Amino acid sequence: MKKFAIGIIACSFLVFQSCQNDDIGSSDVDSNGNQDSKVVLNTNSQSLSNRVSYDNSGVFGLSTGITSKSEASNSSDFPMALLAEIEPPVYNGITLRATHVDVKDNYVYVSYNTQGDVYLGAIDVIDVSQPNNPRVVIQALLPNTDISTVLYDNGKLYLAGATDVDKNNLLTTPAFVGVMPLQSGLPTNNFTSASLVSNVAVGLAVTDSKYYGVSGNSGVVAKIDKATNTVETTIAVADLRAMGRIDNKIVVLSGTDGVKVFNADNLSLQSSFSTSKDVADAKRTIDFQGNNLLVSEGYQGLKVYNLNSGSLLQTLAAPKDVVNVDAGDVVTNAVSVNGDFVYVANGAAGVSVYKNTNNNLNLLGSIQLGGSSNYVKSVGDYIYVATGSGLKVIKKLSTLPQSLACESFTPYPGYGELNVNSGDVFNYKGNQLIHNIHVNQNLNFCGNLAVDQGVTVNSGGVFSVKGSLFAGTTKKGTDLVVNGTLVIEGDFMLYGNLILNSGAKLKFLGAGGHMIITGTVTKGNNVTITGNYIDDRNQGKLK
Repeated sequence: MKKFAIGIIACSFLVFQSCQNDDIGSSDVDSNGNQDSKVVLNTNSQSLSNRVSYDNSGVFGLSTGITSKSEASNSSDFPMALLAEIEPPVYNGITLRATHVDVKDNYVYVSYNTQGDVYLGAIDVIDVSQPNNPRVVIQALLPNTDISTVLYDNGKLYLAGATDVDKNNLLTTPAFVGVMPLQSGLPTNNFTSASLVSNVAVGLAVTDSKYYGVSGNSGVVAKIDKATNTVETTIAVADLRAMGRIDNKIVVLSGTDGVKVFNADNLSLQSSFSTSKDVADAKRTIDFQGNNLLVSEGYQGLKVYNLNSGSLLQTLAAPKDVVNVDAGDVVTNAVSVNGDFVYVANGAAGVSVYKNTNNNLNLLGSIQLGGSSNYVKSVGDYIYVATGSGLKVIKKLSTLPQSLACESFTPYPGYGELNVNSGDVFNYKGNQLIHNIHVNQNLNFCGNLAVDQGVTVNSGGVFSVKGSLFAGTTKKGTDLVVNGTLVIEGDFMLYGNLILNSGAKLKFLGAGGHMIITGTVTKGNNVTITGNYIDDRNQGKLK
């Protein structure tokens, strides 16, 4: 049977490229040794860790000029770090592509499907309990099933996607929704499913006793009983793309019929309003910010509607005239709301970041990581971006340290180079990206400090950080050079080389923060390293 799936539009969800092969091995069988089971689990730490790349890890800021009419620059008050890139699974020579992300506590659930006629999906679980060191802890491969959406609720994963009915005689149509029980938050080797009209299910929502799904072209909005996994009610809606839940409302997006709002109890239609007509079969997402509905509308950009009245409040066009990018590859694929901040995946134009001020979204800049940004999800301090080269795990350096005596400190007023000359004593605080730092006397920083190039602490200089210090990029091989004293109370992430010249002092204060050094550590004579730290990758480089 030929597969049809919600899919590809102007770089939307391009197939990821990878040289890593995760073909079934001795650990890739179910508990009965059956390689033809519905779910094949891989917990082999070596093969999973091979899919995690740190080659491009490091500090960066928002780009505030990506068009041909202005040169690119970086925003200094929105520091971020690319922690890792997760390459997609490869099975029997087929590279899967990421479709969706959900987050529960320290686990990130990533779903995958396959482009073309082959049905092949997967679910990765990424452990972020070590906040600066994400790890893939399990891969659940679904040999005959694509997964479009994954949603966590109360110890279970709810799935939407498409299955090969020629190999699954329990389902009558390719489109399905289902539920997978978890064990300690991790996938198990089976799931139960229910058929929906159409070729692929593309969205999910949950309430206490029910869950809901939408299927694509000529599809339905469906209500399913959690206890029995039986479909109770279906409503036919053309060209369905996305689904969300707010309060007791189920909200769906159609590429032709716009937005429809249903009562969650009985799926009675409460209201509807038009959106722009979208290209057929393209994957889109919606999200909520207060009473507003945010809709990714492809080439029309992001639009904001009042959910109650349906009135259009704001249109945020996809970026224009992006340097070295074909206009046809700039398309708004997805939107994610995280408090006052809104993240919008705009294909080859990256991820635009907006902040809600007085109920109006204002552009702060964009995240530029290369390739096409096809999906975005932000939870807590993390931003997850599916691009043409894999899933990017980004940390926004925004959580200020607690109970540190920094009230009298002031924000640093600049971005470029921070020079502390002999006789100077500077005290700064906040979340800050700085280009270079040279310390010849005393510099105290309280908060999250990101330095995207180099740090030098000269003889007689004392550089103290309370909060976190993120410095450098792995690709550039950045150096942090200490001739004087570097004091860290909190996390220390160095994406580069640490050079401790003769007489240098490195002090860790407090119970010990997390530490990663991606490059080498060079020690001169009479170097002293004191205090406690958590070596996230067991590198042992400071011993």
